Amino acid sequence: MTNEELLDILFKNKDEKYKKFNDKIINTKMKTIGVRTPILKKIAKYISSCCYEDFLKNIKHEYYEEVLIEGLVISNIKDPQKMISKLDNFLYNVDNWAICDIICASCKKISNIKDECLLFIKKNIVSKNMWRVRFSFVLLLNYFVYEEYLDMIFDFIEKDKNNSYYVMMAKAWLLSECYVKYSSRTFKYFKETKIDAVTYNKAISKICDSLRVSKKQKIILKNMKKISKNA
Repeated sequence: MTNEELLDILFKNKDEKYKKFNDKIINTKMKTIGVRTPILKKIAKYISSCCYEDFLKNIKHEYYEEVLIEGLVISNIKDPQKMISKLDNFLYNVDNWAICDIICASCKKISNIKDECLLFIKKNIVSKNMWRVRFSFVLLLNYFVYEEYLDMIFDFIEKDKNNSYYVMMAKAWLLSECYVKYSSRTFKYFKETKIDAVTYNKAISKICDSLRVSKKQKIILKNMKKISKNA
């Protein structure tokens, strides 16, 4: 499929109401067409089944939907090591949370090569590019919230000083999932951590939104919130 053929398909599936809604929340500098994600996933699945190598060589990055399809095609690559290699270049084109999070959730083969993925995360989590950093934390959220990785996750969060809103929200989201699954160890971390008040308080808010946390736990956590003008 050529880039011109792709754009033709995308514009035929344009949804103006969805475009207006999506434009308000994704905050991208790219042009948008307004194609719903399930349709983009179907297109990516077709490309992955027949012609993904040529497609990835020739894809342009003018539209949000082009970049999202590129990421979805990469996530469909059967060889997980090859997938990670291509993801590294792909991240240069990410400028919004939606593409970041959708692609992270789609890279399910990462579960088969966690050691290689951790090397990828360790490299990108210290990047000056906030989307590489968010991508790293969302990968941890999707594939590493297990007891044996908790200390590593807490260490990554503790050392990260990125003050980007999108990175802080990813860390808060990650901490909330850690708490829901491993409340005792994560609670201990909350008592000891020196992370910024925005991330800390947002994590507690996300935990308190969960139906899997008891009312008693929520009361205790709410009373642990830090006082801050920005949190």
